[in-house]
Parts: sequence; C-alpha cells; structure tokens
Amino acid sequence: MDLKSLFTEITLQPSNFELNTSVDCVIFTIQDETLKALLTRFANKIGWMLPGGFIAKYENSDSAAKRILQERTGIDNIYMQQFKIFSDPDRFSFEELFNISDIKKNKHKLPKLPERVFSIGYFALVNYEQTKVTGGMYKEESNWLDIKNLPQLAFDHNEIISEAAKALRKEIHFKPIGYNLLPEKFTMPELQKLYEIILDRKLDRSSFQRKMLNWDIYERQKERKEGVAHKRPFLYKFDLTKYKQASERGVNFGI
Repeated sequence: MDLKSLFTEITLQPSNFELNTSVDCVIFTIQDETLKALLTRFANKIGWMLPGGFIAKYENSDSAAKRILQERTGIDNIYMQQFKIFSDPDRFSFEELFNISDIKKNKHKLPKLPERVFSIGYFALVNYEQTKVTGGMYKEESNWLDIKNLPQLAFDHNEIISEAAKALRKEIHFKPIGYNLLPEKFTMPELQKLYEIILDRKLDRSSFQRKMLNWDIYERQKERKEGVAHKRPFLYKFDLTKYKQASERGVNFGI
C-alpha cells in the first residue's frame, strides 16, 4: 500500500492541507442482509481504518467528505450526513502513525506536525451493487466489514463507527433515507428488511407497509418482482418531488 505517498504529501506539501483537521467517513451499505462499513488499510501493521483524509486549504469539510466518498466508491451525489466531531487529545498521533510504518527511518525529516488532530465524522449510504470500491489516492486495501463483528481498528475508529451507527438509526427514525441503500426499484418487503437491519429489530409487516404507503412518497410501478417463490410483490421507486412536498406539509416520517 502506498504509505510513502501519504508521507510525501504530509512532509513535502504540508501547506496544502489543514493537518490539524481531518474528515473520517463511515460508508454504510447492506450486503447479505447485514449492515457493513467500508474499511481500508495501508498495511497489516497499521490495521483497518476508516476512509478519510485531511481537509485541503481550499475546501470546507463537506467538500472534503464528498471528494473522499467519490474517490472511494466511484459515485457522485452520495447521501451523507455530518454527525459528530471527535476531539480527544490522544485520538491520533502522527508520531504513532510513522513509528509503526516503514517510514520510521525518515522520522528525522518530518516537519513540525500538529500534536492534536480533530476529526469531523460523516456517515454515508450507498447501494452495494452500484459501488466501485477503490483504494483511494493512496491505493489502500479496501473491504466491507460487518459493523457487529469488527476487529480492533486503528486510532478511535471503532468509536466513530459506533457513533455513526447511532446517528444513522436516529436519522432513519425521522427521515426516509433508507432508499439510498436500495436499487432504484425495490419491493415493500425489501424496504422493511432494510429498516429491520438498521434498527436491529423486527417490524410489524402490515403496520410498516401502511405507514410507507400513507406517506405517498413511494411510486408503485406496473411491474412486479421477478424470481420469487410466492406471490410477486409490486416494485416501487422513491419519489423525491413528493417527498419534498410532503416535508413542506409537515408530514411525520417517524417509524
């Protein structure tokens, strides 16, 4: 993994980035009926970590997050939400990063680096089938891991994922954002299963579908789901225009 490129960027071009402020992105997807997050690593000795990076001098935090998300997934216009700033004084250390990497021989060449780095946390939602995962600009190894079965991650990234999952569950209670994890056309059972995976609890089928249809933001299609054993359910599409109109009317999207 190209950790030397990161080292070069930090040491030779430190004026291009705000090295005391970073962005960490928790990219969620649903795969095999499991909520997963995208993790990366430069090398085994550093361990898995979240996709992230420093904010460029010309960027705000939203722009940096959008850049990182596009680099890692190949998708533009990803749904993302800033959820928390992580500011523990000991959460990240440049010295620790370089000491456990192959760059330690060059430690004497390091410029003066911040002793404390703040991270702005974002969570994002992507459909698994639509993503083209890359290693980003530093060519890291990347993989989707079950958020319920994570190893010990680098720095404070276990905590960041835990807080992101809480924020996602809170958000989906009040906004119909789950469609971002689904294909363009989906069934009501598929939508319900998505909610159950995120909320980690079963939902009553009739009550759930009644709420979804009463919101009038899902447009039923003429075609039905193919390749199912029993009665083929209708397919639906999320209608952004109707959602905006419903929001302006004050519709309660609570589950």
